[in-house]
Amino acid sequence: MKHSAASDLIVSWAPPEWFCNSFPLEAPDQRIMTMERLVFLLQTLLDATSEENYTPLQKVLHVAHILVTMQGNDGLWPSEFDLVTAAPLSPKRSDAPLPLFQRLNAMLASSEFEHSLRYAQEKKQGSS
Repeated sequence: MKHSAASDLIVSWAPPEWFCNSFPLEAPDQRIMTMERLVFLLQTLLDATSEENYTPLQKVLHVAHILVTMQGNDGLWPSEFDLVTAAPLSPKRSDAPLPLFQRLNAMLASSEFEHSLRYAQEKKQGSS
């Protein structure tokens, strides 16, 4: 089985009762995550996906579907958030999930995340 750099970083997964359930954790008691770090971990998991092992892709898809629900009215995501509630922990916003969504669409030959990508783009153009 292909070794994943993510397996060296991810020590646990958020419990099912948390809003951000099954998100990767770098410490067993972790409750705060930055969007940039989360996306880095997810991209690293995707790197471990192979024809023999789709489990990393399945885990990333689960998190990506939750990320879609966390997209704000401004087309962006909280830069830092509470994993238990998904509540933003600062006013800073992030577009970090966009390359992840593009990669997933390409890997799956689908348009599954096109709505989130388009919404972010429309909001960006509207604020320019």
